[in-house]
Amino acid sequence: MIKSPPTHSIYPFCQRLSPRTLKVIIAGVLICIAGAFLALWQPAYMRLGSLQEEKAYWQDVRRKGMTQPNTIIPTMDQLPDMIELCRHTFADVGVDVVSLNVERFGERREAGKGARIDYALVNLRLLGQWPGIVTSLAALEKMQGISIHVQEAVLSEAGGEAILQIYYCTGE
Repeated sequence: MIKSPPTHSIYPFCQRLSPRTLKVIIAGVLICIAGAFLALWQPAYMRLGSLQEEKAYWQDVRRKGMTQPNTIIPTMDQLPDMIELCRHTFADVGVDVVSLNVERFGERREAGKGARIDYALVNLRLLGQWPGIVTSLAALEKMQGISIHVQEAVLSEAGGEAILQIYYCTGE
């Protein structure tokens, strides 16, 4: 005779739960969800604050037509020279720029006359040691007289990839 395995039902478990126990379980789950949300929300909120500061700065630059001392926003025809300057900054510390690609140009929402600040995203594939890459990225952001920001950097064992945001001026 073949015996069937014992069937365990979930019903006895549910019958043992009281409404008070269910409330405690639900409250615990909601507290865990709220804690996870707050833990993940804080870095995004901090990044939003820095983006708002950067936006305010560039709006001020557009309104006044000038930047901090020693900051020059190049024109679009100087963009290849800016990219070459980035490449040389990496080469000076022994990091090879295997390839570079201009991903896209920033989009201006409003049309009209006058000078406008725009940007290009440049993707650089790098081959070299991490300390050299990090040093070069920091040097590019701190460089006086130009405006280059590291938007993203992904490092791997052999090198990495960096996306730079290079600001330039268009229009009259």
